[in-house]
Amino acid sequence: MDRSPVFGILQNPSMVDYPGKLAAVFFLSGCNFRCGFCHNARLMQDVDAAGLPWSEVEDACRRFRDNWVQGAVVTGGEPTLHLGVFSVVEKLRERGFAVKLDTNGSRPDVLARLLPWVDYVAMDVKFAPADYAARAGFGDLDALTESIRMIQERAAAYEFRTTVIEAWHGEEQMHLIGKWVRGAKLHVLQAFVPRDDLPDPACRAMRETRSEAMHPLADVLRRYVGRVEIRGEF
Repeated sequence: MDRSPVFGILQNPSMVDYPGKLAAVFFLSGCNFRCGFCHNARLMQDVDAAGLPWSEVEDACRRFRDNWVQGAVVTGGEPTLHLGVFSVVEKLRERGFAVKLDTNGSRPDVLARLLPWVDYVAMDVKFAPADYAARAGFGDLDALTESIRMIQERAAAYEFRTTVIEAWHGEEQMHLIGKWVRGAKLHVLQAFVPRDDLPDPACRAMRETRSEAMHPLADVLRRYVGRVEIRGEF
């Protein structure tokens, strides 16, 4: 059977995954980070896990387009781990979607090839640089820095985003993140919401990020970037 790299498709269009667009969401499996607070932990599995048949992807594209969906999000996992990500993006563009790529920024060589073909890039800047190795299991800061600069210089539209965990993200960490992405057009802060299926039991016990904790951090970031948005306030 002709299998695609797409591991899963969100059943209904999303109103939150692509700024300003109703979007279909396509998931690719495999991730080279090991974040304890990951909400898509089942997608951390082998990047070579069997994907959906291309016919099923085609049917989904047709259904979404028939329902006036204009955007498509390629997410994961980490999509840039898949050589097949190029075929997915190509397929979505052929079907008339504006394509958004979600990435952790770990594969700047692949990102460089994808940037001309995607309309929007969202890169997670998860922590201050020194915290990546311990909290994400990934220590190649040069790769992340290269991706940050490349996105700023070459992406058609983009955002950087940080999921704020109160125990880990204080004003000092936000200053360091701000210096890392200095000059960015947009940085998004989103609230951490604990769940029972998070990979790290300690993260399951952390409290949901409070709105009053987000605003001082946004004020810090505004010293470094053009615009800051807060998403997921309650």
